[in-house]
Amino acid sequence: MTDELDRLILGAVGDDFVTLEHIVNRLAIPGGRVAAKVDPELLRQRLVDLIADRLISAYLLHADPPYITPVKVSTRSLQTSWFYITQRGRKCLANSAKNRAHVQSGDSDSKSQDPYPPAVNF
Repeated sequence: MTDELDRLILGAVGDDFVTLEHIVNRLAIPGGRVAAKVDPELLRQRLVDLIADRLISAYLLHADPPYITPVKVSTRSLQTSWFYITQRGRKCLANSAKNRAHVQSGDSDSKSQDPYPPAVNF
């Protein structure tokens, strides 16, 4: 995984069930450095691609059993889906963070900080 937008999306999903709105808010860095440059359709397509690559899973959440059901996602159904990073996605994100820390510092033992600000409410 080398695409910066994919890395940002994986980080925005994190370790909880989140909506598309949450992902957009996490990408909306103060000053609009990321959100202003990202085409909403590109964001939707990258999310669908990450799901197809099994880095993110999509679900419908229910108040009654079975509570969570997997869904096949298309760009049209993203608004009603909840997203969760997969184990494979966590590994890719961790490897990406290690590689970035190594490149930025030249030291493979460096720790990287969380590059994602708190969610921005519009």
